[in-house]
Amino acid sequence: MIDPERRVLLKHYLEKGVPVAVLARRLKIGRRTIQRWIAAGETDRDVDIADIRYTPRPERPGKLDAYKPLIEERLTQYPELSAVRLYTEIHAAGYAGGMSKLRAFIRRTRPAPAVESAVRFETAPGHQGQVDFAEFRMPWGKRHALLVVLGYSRLLWLRFYERQTMQTLFTGLEESFAFFGGVPKELLFDQMKAVITRDDRAHG
Repeated sequence: MIDPERRVLLKHYLEKGVPVAVLARRLKIGRRTIQRWIAAGETDRDVDIADIRYTPRPERPGKLDAYKPLIEERLTQYPELSAVRLYTEIHAAGYAGGMSKLRAFIRRTRPAPAVESAVRFETAPGHQGQVDFAEFRMPWGKRHALLVVLGYSRLLWLRFYERQTMQTLFTGLEESFAFFGGVPKELLFDQMKAVITRDDRAHG
């Protein structure tokens, strides 16, 4: 039985008047086989398009292919290497392609950073509160969020302000203490400009 692909080709060429001898050479099929198919009506059968299996065109080797093992090895050893650094290395080794394909390959290949397990810092009830400002870009402008978190219960108080000032800090702390129903024994500030006016750690 003739396969669907050859049946389509044979029918096409026969309708164009191509001689059987020429078809035999072109399709690398014996002349008697073609004549037998014609006699049996194989070339006149309807072809179900679902029966035709198109083979994908083989991917042409790219300029980057020869250097992919080197890139993978370098990223395995040093995951933070930049595309510019890797381009310099493979260019010196003979790579003649551009940056766009290299960047795309690096995005697919770069190992994901290892996730560090979080270690919870435990404090006694009422002992410590952690204070910090966070900056947010809103459609109507920049806003600062003052956050106060109790170290033991992780209970959070938050409020937005237009400016990060000492007065904002004091007002927010008073409101957070009223919300918590008490004042922690100590407050841990996270490098806020409203609190720190000088850093003497380098001289300690």
